Amino acid sequence: MYPTLKQEWDAYNHDIEWRDFTTYMERTINQSNQGHEIDSIEDAPIATPQSKWSIAPLFYHNQPYTRNTNLLPKLRKTMYWLGETSYVGMVKLASDSGLGWHYDPDPNPVTQRIRCQLPFDCSISTLSVQSENRPYAEGKLMIFLSSARHKVQNQGENDRISLVFDLFRKGKGIL
Repeated sequence: MYPTLKQEWDAYNHDIEWRDFTTYMERTINQSNQGHEIDSIEDAPIATPQSKWSIAPLFYHNQPYTRNTNLLPKLRKTMYWLGETSYVGMVKLASDSGLGWHYDPDPNPVTQRIRCQLPFDCSISTLSVQSENRPYAEGKLMIFLSSARHKVQNQGENDRISLVFDLFRKGKGIL
């Protein structure tokens, strides 16, 4: 499935609308070491080449962000098929940038958030979860509990772009 999605991405990514969440990151993650639900996609400014952390929304609150999903119909159909449309987006981390150590609280005491990241374009990037460091590899799905302390670092010369979506599971347990 990845080759088909990547082919679609390569054909249309230049028309994708990116939103700049650099200020949001500084206000939340860098100050509190805790991620927060993104309150509004529309309030985020359009990303610029200077943006450190940007999101191209695909689904937000189970609704398609049609500006982008219309460009990527195979990806939209895949997410509908998976049944995971709470929050889905392409996430861009600029070269020589990172999201520092933080955790994303589970939505409630009985539901666990499982973060899935599928790198589409990556240079020298790592995901660290607790004490484990994992290098990004294009097309290789990475899954982790986002309530665990984690960070992302892009040491490369190019932007790191990943499809990111959350799965929600009732009950606590080990992934």
